[in-house]
Amino acid sequence: MKSAFIVLPLYFGLVVGFFEHSVAFGVAGGACGLLLAALLAGPANRRSLRRQRGNTRMKEIDAMNGVEFEDYVAARLQRAGWQVNFTPVVGDYGVDLIAQKDGQYVAIQCKRHGKAIGVAAVQQVVSGARHHGCARSIVVSNQDFTAAAKQLAFTHGCQLIGRKALLSWVPPPAQRAG
Repeated sequence: MKSAFIVLPLYFGLVVGFFEHSVAFGVAGGACGLLLAALLAGPANRRSLRRQRGNTRMKEIDAMNGVEFEDYVAARLQRAGWQVNFTPVVGDYGVDLIAQKDGQYVAIQCKRHGKAIGVAAVQQVVSGARHHGCARSIVVSNQDFTAAAKQLAFTHGCQLIGRKALLSWVPPPAQRAG
């Protein structure tokens, strides 16, 4: 894309200058080519910035500990209008959060790890959801899921929110001023 900033002004400058037999028109054509190159590069630069911001956010999430990740997930759910309750640390039956909205209860297992999430997380949240009276279950992670975890989740209707979907899943928590 950087070559467009060279090629387009040169092309437009030469073409316009040649047809108008004027250096001034050639310079004006070059300026138009430069403007066109800037307009064409704009969307690509915005996509690149969004990708960089996403990578930065994922690095921040990867640096969280388990409790911070649970707080992060709860804040995202609350921002999307869910009422969120934390389960006790001991005896949670594989459920970290219970979210409620419009009479619908969802059991959520939060897994902030350094490797792919296996079938155990799905087993825990599916059984824990039933224990807590939740109709749905979700495993949220900063990583991807193993094939076995995906298969079991499909079998039980458990939603998996992994690395690729995490940032766009629900609105992010409000950024603190500072």
